[in-house]
Amino acid sequence: MPQQHPSRVPTPLGPPSDVNIGPLTRSLIAGAKWQSHDAFPAWQRWADDVESILQFLRDNGRFDRFRELIQKTHTTQHRDAMLAEARGSFYLGRHGFKILEWEPLGEGTALGEARAQFGASPAIFVEVKQPSWQGEYLPLTVGEKQRLSPEDLAARLARMKQPRFLPNVCEGGAVGSHHFSMSVVRRNALHKLTATQPNLVIVVDECRVTPVGLPSLTHYVESEFLHPAHDPNDPDDRYSYERLGGVLFLNTVSFGVEVEYNVEFITNPNVTAACALPEEVISLFAALTEDTDRREELRYPESNGFFRAIMNRGGSDTRVAF
Repeated sequence: MPQQHPSRVPTPLGPPSDVNIGPLTRSLIAGAKWQSHDAFPAWQRWADDVESILQFLRDNGRFDRFRELIQKTHTTQHRDAMLAEARGSFYLGRHGFKILEWEPLGEGTALGEARAQFGASPAIFVEVKQPSWQGEYLPLTVGEKQRLSPEDLAARLARMKQPRFLPNVCEGGAVGSHHFSMSVVRRNALHKLTATQPNLVIVVDECRVTPVGLPSLTHYVESEFLHPAHDPNDPDDRYSYERLGGVLFLNTVSFGVEVEYNVEFITNPNVTAACALPEEVISLFAALTEDTDRREELRYPESNGFFRAIMNRGGSDTRVAF
């Protein structure tokens, strides 16, 4: 479940009694293998958001298949990854996209999340990825992972099995969610993209600190587009970005009684012509990014000055300690 409130620890008994679960969510939970593993959806604002997503899926002929697949998953992590995929399509639908096809065929036998259209634009192949906080506990490269001591590796794996928020525990570290997110895109999305259509990847993150709004995000992603940070010891990490039109980073946060969707879009200037996103789509995502920035500036009026100071001192590839 994205962005749970850290002061309330869910019990393994299902949703709290004070949360009103919608009929589609109730249908989703019933019979699911993960139904008593946590308190999903835990808080009313998230319950409302999930119900809206499921209603969108039903309106677009996807709910029955989605329910069938998500009920078979064994872990809450896989459940949340599937919800992230649905949330990405839901966000597109909220902003005027029409879903033309679910699970479209990409390169080879690979399937994407959806094929979507904005107005009269060409159809766009959409792939959604969810970098999660669990993955951030492991190094990005094979070499770094092999250098971990057995004790360190065991401690990291044990932490990954625990809840995201631990009561009375404040954890720290370096913010590198932009590096981790693009590693997920490079390894798990690029091989699906064909050379014959516009391609979009949506990153719906559940990282410890979201990449949305990080001062170095745009610079890093644009550098990654040009020079992918391939792991020399991983033969599967070999794809490049010429077929990717752009990445839409999406993060959900909870303020007041509603779930808020924040985004940051970065277009790929080096994409091949056939795979470039339509100009009207680029303009829309740019406007949505600006809207996110305005809301964040109003909420945190001093943040831009703070981040500018960090950038000036630390360079464009800064990893901020928190």
